[in-house]
Amino acid sequence: MKIWNALIVGIGGTGVITLKTILEYAALKDPKVGKLIGAEKHGLAQREGSVDVHVRFLILDPNEIIDEYFLTSPTIPIGGSDMAIGIEPVELLRDAKFFSQKTTFIVNTYTMPPPSVISERNTYPAFETIINTLKDTSGSDDFLIIDATKIAIEEMGDALFGNNILLGAALASGKIPLEKKLIENVLREQVKQADLNIDALNLGYQRGLEILKK
Repeated sequence: MKIWNALIVGIGGTGVITLKTILEYAALKDPKVGKLIGAEKHGLAQREGSVDVHVRFLILDPNEIIDEYFLTSPTIPIGGSDMAIGIEPVELLRDAKFFSQKTTFIVNTYTMPPPSVISERNTYPAFETIINTLKDTSGSDDFLIIDATKIAIEEMGDALFGNNILLGAALASGKIPLEKKLIENVLREQVKQADLNIDALNLGYQRGLEILKK
């Protein structure tokens, strides 16, 4: 058995919790996932506040006996995140303690400055500074950087599809222990505008593959 941990971060209204729900519903359909657990922080979500969610899967080995007590905490341990998806990039810095050399980062380039920056009490860091800081603090060099929001606006006509474009890119990395087809099925069953959301997922998947080939 092994535990797979993912942290998804962003701003209220950008689909952070939706991505958590999609991954968890897909995991319920996958027999190799013996248990799933997670946590959400979504205070001030409707006021564009910080949102982060923890997704944890117990991945089974067919030759082992299931021990559900192998996974009990809903939150990821410090340095334990296998994947980090940043719908808003600076929000990743708030959760830097969860990252390590093993973390794969899927990062949206689109920024949404918090109220402290808008009110000119703080300065939003340059995107390059964010990435370099994440590399320095985590020790990881596994980054897939994609302008998901811009792609969503230009290709789909709505920035709200950016979250599934990011999810598609994350699937392209090969680091999510779920089949893409399972996630497509969940989108078809659980979300509005299912066909468009599946299109966004596939668009992100193809763009992700293109980025990884460079």
